[in-house]
Amino acid sequence: MPIANCIISSDCIEGSGNLVELWSSESGISSEHMTINIIASSKQIGNKYRVMANLYLPSMWSDQNITELQVGLARALAQYFTLALSEVHVVTSIVKSGLVVESGEKSTW
Repeated sequence: MPIANCIISSDCIEGSGNLVELWSSESGISSEHMTINIIASSKQIGNKYRVMANLYLPSMWSDQNITELQVGLARALAQYFTLALSEVHVVTSIVKSGLVVESGEKSTW
């Protein structure tokens, strides 16, 4: 359940290839359950980032896996959109067991 909601500035040009597979490659973690949502931003005020990602991870991941996933996501996004790493911002939220509903059922791990 690694899910990334990525808000991109309107001037970002999408790369080619599979962004999920690139994230998997950069993080060293299987893409089997990864999801990336790309959301175009119409306006950003304050600190400017060309890509801002909200990453949701289940609490079962180890600290090492969390680091690999968030850093891998930042690298994949920078590479995919041809940006400097300083233009990508990732915020990670840890989701506790039981706080996800999938296929109409509460998920526990």
